[in-house]
Parts: sequence; structure tokens; C-alpha cells
Amino acid sequence: MPALPPAIVGVRGGKQVDDIDALVARRAATQHGLVTSDQLHRIGATRAAVRQRTSTGRWVPVDRGVYRIGGAPPTWHGAVLAHVLGAGPGAVASHRTAAVLWRLDGCRPGIPELSIPRGRRYRRSGVRVHVSTDLALVRPVTVDGIPTTPVARTLLDLGQVLDRGRVHVALDDARRRQLTDWDRLLATLTTHARRGRGGVAVLRSILDEHAGEVAVTDSGFERMVIALLTGAGLPAPCVQHEVVVAGRRVRVDLAYPPARLAIELDGGVHLRRDVWEDDHPRQNAVVLAGWTVLRFTWRQYLDRPDSIVADVRRALARAA
Repeated sequence: MPALPPAIVGVRGGKQVDDIDALVARRAATQHGLVTSDQLHRIGATRAAVRQRTSTGRWVPVDRGVYRIGGAPPTWHGAVLAHVLGAGPGAVASHRTAAVLWRLDGCRPGIPELSIPRGRRYRRSGVRVHVSTDLALVRPVTVDGIPTTPVARTLLDLGQVLDRGRVHVALDDARRRQLTDWDRLLATLTTHARRGRGGVAVLRSILDEHAGEVAVTDSGFERMVIALLTGAGLPAPCVQHEVVVAGRRVRVDLAYPPARLAIELDGGVHLRRDVWEDDHPRQNAVVLAGWTVLRFTWRQYLDRPDSIVADVRRALARAA
């Protein structure tokens, strides 16, 4: 059987070699000179084509299933993306590397840093890898062509690896450039807070420092207390829970329904006389319905947050 002409060696689906190279180059141009095995397969390159090009240096293997197109200069961005692609689905640039990609103040390019889902293994030299148990809580954002943690999650993660002052500088820059806001930072803190979760204490302390801006509404105060409780290892309470009292529904700020424990938070809105007058009969009704009610003020949260945790822990233990 005569040999195939060189023009169609490594061709699948009728695509010519020149077409394959052009398609691969076009894809690599959007990925810092990189392509993956899966992308090559979808483009139409056969294994023979991959072997032939890697043997001649036309495509250079840089990680498992990741190639750099010959002639594409190695760059920091390319190294980051190569690790993210090599680590597999769900891997993202994170921590200091994500902060650099977002161009946050005080952060400079260094060793690539990424997060991978729990259960995944990825060990390479020249990269820092964080195995995350809560990576599914966020949706990656593509920054400079690289899957990256969102800004609020990036700031939370920075609290694991940088001192509080540098995190604060980065956070102020992100807010100034409207990359995030107090509401998204609060939501991130509440979602991720749990005992031992790195970065939570740093982010919460910064939010506490800006308490007047953060807790402009009761919902802000509620979420900060939820983060405080879950960060101390307590279960997350329900928000704006309805208690049926004498046939009518009464809403409480936070609640642990199985323990019949209600938590009322006195933020700025409670300084209004009409709200203050309404709170007392409402609380009496909840107590008479068999619930325990704990009340905490904004000043107590700022000055004695541990006392809030202790009171809630004691009330839950008593109910159990």
C-alpha cells in the first residue's frame, strides 16, 4: 500500500494539515500560546499529528495534556494558565495570583497560585496549590483569558496568605474601582464562614472596621452575625424566620427553629421610636409561644462579639 502523501498525514475529518495548524494557532492566540489535548482533538488533530509536531518542537509539552505553540514566548500569564489547564476542570487561579490578575494594589506577579477542588491531586514544582472544600460556592471569572476566583472570594483567600494591612489595601482598591462592594463582601463572608476557614477572621475584622458603612441596613447586621456564629463553629441560623403566634405570623431576625430560639438584632433602625414600640409586644408574643428570645445590639457585636457566641451556644445547649 503506497504511503500517504505528506499533506494529509495526521488529518481527521478531511481537514488538511495546514488547516489544522491554522486552527490550532488561532486557538492558542487566545490562550497565551497554549492548547490542550481536548482542544486539539476537537480541532481535528490526530495522535500522529501531535507526535509529529512535538517531536519537531512545533508544539512543546508544558504540562499533562497542555502544549505551547512553538515560537510563542513563555510568559507569567502563560505559566499560570498552563497550571490551571493541567490541573483539570474546576481549577482556578486564586489567592495572590488572582489578585495580580485583578490588578489589585499591593500585589505583584510571583509563583503561580491556584485552587483545585477537594479530591483532586496536582503536584508540580514552581506552583502553589490550595485544595479547596468550598470552591463550588463561587463561579470562576475569566480574567486575561484565565479562569480566576471572583474579586470578593479573592480578597477572602488573601486573608490566608497576606497580613491584614495588605488585604485592606487590596480591598480598598477593589471597592474604589467598583470591582466589588460591601454587599458582595458580606455575602462572601457569610457563605464561607466556618470554624478554621482561613481568611474569614481577616475579612470580618476589616468589615467590622467599616461597620458604619457595612451595616447600614438590618440585613447587613444579620449577615455579619451569621458569619460570626458559623465562624465559631455554630450552625447557621435561619434568616427572617416566621413564628406563628395566636394565628398570626411574627417575623424574627434570626432563628434556630428546632431549638425554638429566636435572635433579635438591634441595629440602627431600632432607634426609631415606632420600631422600638412594636418590638416589645412582638417579642412578648414569641416568648409566650414557647420560644427563647435573645437580643443583641450593634455595640455588643463590635465590643463583645464573643459574648454573642457564648449566649447562643448556651441557649442551643439548653434546648438540646
